[in-house]
Amino acid sequence: MKDLLPLSALTQQLMQRSLQKTAIELPFAKTIFLLETHIAGLGYYDLKQVTETVQVHDALQLRREAGNIYDELAIEVLTLSQCKLGYIPKHRNPILARLMDAGKSLLAEVASIQRGDDSLAYYRQEPSEGTTITDIRLKISLQD
Repeated sequence: MKDLLPLSALTQQLMQRSLQKTAIELPFAKTIFLLETHIAGLGYYDLKQVTETVQVHDALQLRREAGNIYDELAIEVLTLSQCKLGYIPKHRNPILARLMDAGKSLLAEVASIQRGDDSLAYYRQEPSEGTTITDIRLKISLQD
């Protein structure tokens, strides 16, 4: 008798769904991590208004920009208050754009923020005490 599954509300629900041949939701398969990348074009947008508000783990919005003349698969990265930060890099966006075009929901989260003095040359690796955002890395996941 020890090998019997205890009858609970969850057990009953699973048995009923399997008998009715309806889909059973998998509790841990809601989001699937796809990739981590930086935001391209940060320097082209005024980040002073978001320097203090964008934090690690913040959700960001991804929006297709199919009419972009430089990249037909362009994906904009915006804050939830619709402030444009830049784009998903062109070499990273083909699969993501096709998923979005197929109606799939992609989640973007700030993975890390690098701050520094934006007057320094990009190639210099010296630490800086500046507060300007010089790089934002994103974690992108597929929402099932």
